[in-house]
Amino acid sequence: AFDISAEPVAVRERYGRTTYGQSCLLARRLVEAGAAFINVYFAPQIGGCEGGWDTHGFRDKPMYPVMKNHLLPITDKTLPTLILDLEERGLLDSTLIFWAGEFGRTPKINNLSGRDHWPQCYTVLFAGGGVKKGFVFGSSDSKGAFPATDPVRPEDLSATFFHLMGINPSTEIKNNFNRPFPISTGKVIDQIIA
Repeated sequence: AFDISAEPVAVRERYGRTTYGQSCLLARRLVEAGAAFINVYFAPQIGGCEGGWDTHGFRDKPMYPVMKNHLLPITDKTLPTLILDLEERGLLDSTLIFWAGEFGRTPKINNLSGRDHWPQCYTVLFAGGGVKKGFVFGSSDSKGAFPATDPVRPEDLSATFFHLMGINPSTEIKNNFNRPFPISTGKVIDQIIA
């Protein structure tokens, strides 16, 4: 499964010849091989730009060209390819894709043409694995600053993630002092479940 050179050149090109693209191709191969959990992320140096999605701005380099010329084209090419490839192989319904950052970005652009940390409003994507296809849940205000409808918290995302993996979100684990802690304190987002 780890030998992506076994894939036809056309398939490797379809995913994109970037670290992220080839990592998503490897992820698909690992799903085919039966791997239960796979994590793919943008590397700090990817597709010819630094910082991945950390788009504050750096070294007086404006962020818009980095987004336009690197991050968005890589994502636009690779993520749909992974989803469609899994669907064509009959693996999407049994594979949960969760695409997210650690938080959102400020609605206002900073002095480096970038955006800073903003946990109040952000976008995540669930695909396959028991979620509705083509469904949008919630919305932001016109500036993308705050939720306008159906706000969701990170703990709701984790509860939904666990639920879709067949794990009861109220399951408790114990720390080294034998104190119980729930794996999630959130509520499953029932509206997105297929």
